[in-house]
Amino acid sequence: MASEDRTQDYNDDLKRMSNKLGIPTPQSIETPITETSQLSQILSGWGNRIKDTFGILDEETKLMSEKRLLHCNVCYMRTGNTCDPRKKMKDNATGEIVTGCGCNISAKSMSPHSSCPLNKWDK
Repeated sequence: MASEDRTQDYNDDLKRMSNKLGIPTPQSIETPITETSQLSQILSGWGNRIKDTFGILDEETKLMSEKRLLHCNVCYMRTGNTCDPRKKMKDNATGEIVTGCGCNISAKSMSPHSSCPLNKWDK
């Protein structure tokens, strides 16, 4: 059975594979510094949700969440406490039809780097 090299450095993987295939190396994969991963946003939201439960969430994050929830509480995309991925609406900024993200709304509203799929939240 052949062994497989596994790494987290995708640029090294691209170089190695292009060498094996005898093709030019594709452009490297870069994540912009300003971009926050979805996992990071989820963990941030749930971490802040837990802090709020214990009464130790900072006032700035609490106020941000409350402002966001004013939009979410009356939104068609909301089903229970979820931004329902089975529902569709027009994006406020682009006019494109988008689906709900599937996130837990109370947690997502507490993640500073998260955004509403309909662009209803202030930046």
